[in-house]
Amino acid sequence: MAGEQQSGPASAGPPPTIFHRVTEALGRIGTLWILVVMLLVNADVAGRYFLNSPIPGVPELVALSIVGIVYLQLPHTLRLERFIRSDVLILPLIEKRPRAGYLLQAVTHAFGALMCALIFWYVAPNFVEAWNEGDYVGAAGVFTAPKWPIYLIVTVCTALTALQFLRHVLRDLAVASGRMAPPPLPGAAGE
Repeated sequence: MAGEQQSGPASAGPPPTIFHRVTEALGRIGTLWILVVMLLVNADVAGRYFLNSPIPGVPELVALSIVGIVYLQLPHTLRLERFIRSDVLILPLIEKRPRAGYLLQAVTHAFGALMCALIFWYVAPNFVEAWNEGDYVGAAGVFTAPKWPIYLIVTVCTALTALQFLRHVLRDLAVASGRMAPPPLPGAAGE
């Protein structure tokens, strides 16, 4: 019937790539990690209030977790075009002069890839050092947590985010050249 949505693979669009599945899985891990941190903070507050006994290491774990959560969700957020950005210039340009708008957007996405590559370049050696030397946060004998997992997350996720920025660059160039139809604009009706 007209107006009914088809179910099944025919209506699902192109199948997700391995890259999409990986970035989505990392985003989900980040979301679950938020829940774990919330439970940990609540347990710490309850322990402080009712038992006068905080959970050792909660401030250190929360500080590390914030960094880990943000980086785990970067590539998927970018893939879904949910990054915070100012569209004051780019969206009107895309609407009035699509070719120029998509070329400018390709340049901004290229800068995003460059920034992620620079973060990767500077953090990767820190990961190796933390792994080899056993760097940790906390106080020995009370609470310690290794730093290398966070450095690993930042290293891997900045690389994936840089790749996603490059995918956007290729898409923007394809749209600007007329080889590809423009995707829906962020904030368009139906989002």
